[in-house]
Amino acid sequence: MTAVAPASRTETFLSVTRPPDGSRVRVEHSTCGGPDRPAIRPVLLSCDERGATVSLVPEGALLLAGDAVWLRVEVGPGASLQLVEPAGTVAYDMRGGRAGWEVEINLGLGASLIWHGEPFVAAAGSETTWNTRVLADFGARFALRETLVLGRCGEQPGRLRHEVFVGHADGRPILADGVEVGPGCTAAILGGCRVMGTVLVVGAELGISVPTSEVGTRFEIEAGATVFRTLSDDAHRAVEQNIWYAAVAAVRGV
Repeated sequence: MTAVAPASRTETFLSVTRPPDGSRVRVEHSTCGGPDRPAIRPVLLSCDERGATVSLVPEGALLLAGDAVWLRVEVGPGASLQLVEPAGTVAYDMRGGRAGWEVEINLGLGASLIWHGEPFVAAAGSETTWNTRVLADFGARFALRETLVLGRCGEQPGRLRHEVFVGHADGRPILADGVEVGPGCTAAILGGCRVMGTVLVVGAELGISVPTSEVGTRFEIEAGATVFRTLSDDAHRAVEQNIWYAAVAAVRGV
């Protein structure tokens, strides 16, 4: 799958840092890109002395052919960030074109991030590359919820290559995961299901014990991560809420 031309890229930067005087965290963000390409606009919902909650709001329809979205998130030492999305994302029919979504996350010493991800739909005719890279310093904690929906109701999926890399601050890997799907291959890769839900927890112990036959499969990564993965035909059932709530509590330390 060929990368999208850099000239069409829109860039969003978001950082959260804790001031040394104990006042409210400092939230900085910027967005830039061509006027004909929608971007992701961070909207601050709340903040206090420890952290912030930010909504990632798209400024237009995403994703269309030629879109290249780049999001960089930095959480400073001891700070916390929650990311929410107002709605899911649809990769639309691109009529031979393609789109890309790149996410880079850096977590400082003892920082934490919770990303309440909404469904990502790979509609028929779409062709998308979606990469997420997370580097975590010592003591950092991270929870991510993802739901991949392969095609809208009654249609074949588009082509999607999705990769997640999580590593230590020096680049040593904790987790490298990826999936590539497209028309006609979901039966072999996802057992005929059209939805894949994932809960990823890094740097925190997930205090929950649920039989895998009820919720999918639990993977314990030796380097310090837990992955829950579920295959389903319904997006609203792809992530068990009790598992996600436990993941959020683990990262918050409660």
